[in-house]
Amino acid sequence: MEYCKFHKGKRKTLLGECVEGYENNSFLNVFNKECDKLFSQIDCELDKQYGTVLSDMAAFTNLCWKKTSNMRAIPTMVVRCEAADGYDFIRSLIKLLNVKPICISPSKTISLHDVYEGLNKMGDKKFVILRQFECFTAPKYLDGLISIFTDPVWEKKIVFLITVAIDFNIIFVRFSQESFWKLDIQFYCLPAPKYILQTVSKAVAVNPTNHVGIRIEHTQAVLRKLANFQIVIDGFLHKELRNRFLRDSLSISEVKRILKVTLLHKMLECKDFGQDVAISAENATLLTMYETFLYLLHELTTDFPNQAEDVYELHNWIQLNRNFFSEKEGPYSIWITWSVDEMLHCLQKLWTPVKKIARCYSKEIEVLLADLRDADNQKNDLLKQLSKHHHEEAAAVGSSKRVSFHEMQLRLRNKIAHKKRLDLVHQNHQRFVKLLTQIMSKALRCFNDIPILEKKLLTGRRDILDMVFPSFSSNLEQALLLPKCEKQDYSKVQMDICFAYRSLLDLSLEYVNIPVPVWLAKFKKYIAKMKGISPVLRLFRCIGELEFMGILKPASDGNRNKVKILYLPQSVAY
Repeated sequence: MEYCKFHKGKRKTLLGECVEGYENNSFLNVFNKECDKLFSQIDCELDKQYGTVLSDMAAFTNLCWKKTSNMRAIPTMVVRCEAADGYDFIRSLIKLLNVKPICISPSKTISLHDVYEGLNKMGDKKFVILRQFECFTAPKYLDGLISIFTDPVWEKKIVFLITVAIDFNIIFVRFSQESFWKLDIQFYCLPAPKYILQTVSKAVAVNPTNHVGIRIEHTQAVLRKLANFQIVIDGFLHKELRNRFLRDSLSISEVKRILKVTLLHKMLECKDFGQDVAISAENATLLTMYETFLYLLHELTTDFPNQAEDVYELHNWIQLNRNFFSEKEGPYSIWITWSVDEMLHCLQKLWTPVKKIARCYSKEIEVLLADLRDADNQKNDLLKQLSKHHHEEAAAVGSSKRVSFHEMQLRLRNKIAHKKRLDLVHQNHQRFVKLLTQIMSKALRCFNDIPILEKKLLTGRRDILDMVFPSFSSNLEQALLLPKCEKQDYSKVQMDICFAYRSLLDLSLEYVNIPVPVWLAKFKKYIAKMKGISPVLRLFRCIGELEFMGILKPASDGNRNKVKILYLPQSVAY
């Protein structure tokens, strides 16, 4: 639509200035198409994660369909899907079963008559799904479903699938006792949020097979170029994806939205993003080497005091800290205490990947392995040499009458040097740690420091992330970091919520459960008086807003004169 008609009858052209290179919507269409490819990679990894549970459910369903409907027990699957937001596992299950079920949800409630008619139209494979069971509070409707399923007119079993969020016990509460005894229940649990996050990280963090193609339209020379390239996300974006998923939403859809908006912003900002970066042996080997040594490092840091929970948390540490391998509190402090057997075991694990990828260190590993295995023989040879040298020095000392002070210091230094030469274990420790640190620091580099990944590195930015999912707590915290405002008379409404939150944080240093009267006295010190509005009313309005944000709650069900903080920011300095 190029024109818009205003209330005075005038028309105004709505065509704005086009961004260079993107005159039509072909770029946006191709962008959406390629985003779907990226998201299909995530869904593919999720299918693998959910595969075991889905295959068990499909096997149970097929087994029930083979049986006749002689018994009145209804085969029922109750599935707990606490982290399934954004991934439709039912779609994958239907694809496995190759059936079109009757789906009942709070947003799409089907009458009992329509359910009965739908079952009549279905063949032998009758399948009914009841989603978000917690939202169904009418027992008559649920009991009516059970009475339809137990109708003797059905020749084959009707398989009933119920999804719950967290608590299985709600099944025993919502159904009547008569209906409950007619259910043959099988419980299934979908993967926990931690494993879902690992799966998503595997798809977008360091997966060398993650290919995305973008077709770019040029205006002057009508040239179409399809460049296949690998999208790699930086440490900040990976950290924010993990934090937003675990802390805020448990939503895969939100992760996809963040990736989509970030990718679109990057492509609009950098016109050459993704161009001339076709898959080559060099960058493919780079990501393969990174993934191989990342898993190896996670295995070598097992049972460390500061061990990462999973491989992708370790990946996050490496990407956010360029000095990860040189810090004294890092793995270096543990590796230096390893025994000879542990060092031999580690070098044997390193041998295969180093030989295939980083061959420059293979000879050093061979020499160090030989020295560690032959340490006893080397020590015996050194003892023989030193004992012979000691006898020669003793003969020289016996023949001389007096020894100068300088000569005594020289002999003492020689004895210390001989002892250090005999301490082969310490020398091998130093060589082992130095070699291991060099290999890991070369293979596991920060993506921002690798020039070859510059045109395909997707970097995260705080303002873009807030566009996808605004954080009330961080914005409120940022407002509190400003200097304290002086008392002034304002003609407009003040931001009482900021003063209430600031006074709440001040009192949190003194109280665990903060009394509301004490909070009111502190709140009055910050605010300016406003005609016609009581400070008590202003404070309780702020209490309601803070409780709605999830920042505070009453101290207990029986004590509502005190409040307790649920979320305390870490960056507020007192």
